[in-house]
Amino acid sequence: MGSKAHVFTVYLLLLFAFTSKALPNTFDVMKYGAKAGSDITKALLSAWKEGCAAAGSGKVVVPKGKYFLGVVDLIGPCKGAMHLQVEGTLVAPAKASQHSKNSWVTLRYLDRLTVSGGGAFDGQGEIAWERSYCGDRCKTPLPIYQNLRFDFVTNSIVEDVTSIDSKQFHVNVLGSKSLTFQRFSVKAPGHSLNTDGIHIGRSEGINIINSNIVTGDDCWEQASTNCWNMQLNMQLIQQDS
Repeated sequence: MGSKAHVFTVYLLLLFAFTSKALPNTFDVMKYGAKAGSDITKALLSAWKEGCAAAGSGKVVVPKGKYFLGVVDLIGPCKGAMHLQVEGTLVAPAKASQHSKNSWVTLRYLDRLTVSGGGAFDGQGEIAWERSYCGDRCKTPLPIYQNLRFDFVTNSIVEDVTSIDSKQFHVNVLGSKSLTFQRFSVKAPGHSLNTDGIHIGRSEGINIINSNIVTGDDCWEQASTNCWNMQLNMQLIQQDS
């Protein structure tokens, strides 16, 4: 009887150890000073930095609510798989002059990345679209501002999130491999110029599945001939007119 109890205890300990290793380390931005209705740029970058450096997989969580977010680079490589779980709505700087570069949220040099959560990335693009109509009257050309940029991202998935009113491209994919967009939504009105849904260049194995893209420009665009194994199962996809 004692022997059986000992074996059972060892089994439970092994099961607990396995489960603990399987569960990702969670880094909630609220624990880094984020508050709904405020700018969470520093909190998100801090949570990402610790999650990326943690042993095993890391999950950075943005809870439900509305948050303002400046330009951020979420960079790898990380020690393990990373999960950006956006449950709330992230709001970009409204003016193009507030962008220090041509992309708002950049994810780069990452393997086994997941972006999910049911939330949204709101690019506040209306001011930029007005600039697009000014033509020669503009003193300077309008740069390309993208909501989301994936550079050199592999074996990853973006699902159940929405890109809203990007200033220009909603998503730019460069040098990536085996990246899937699933149940991914893009929303922008018909007068939003040059707001391609997903712009793809020099990438391989990019899948767009069961996604809903409604925008003022191309649903998706292949920027170069250096793209291979493209799978486009684009159900419920349309272009606003």
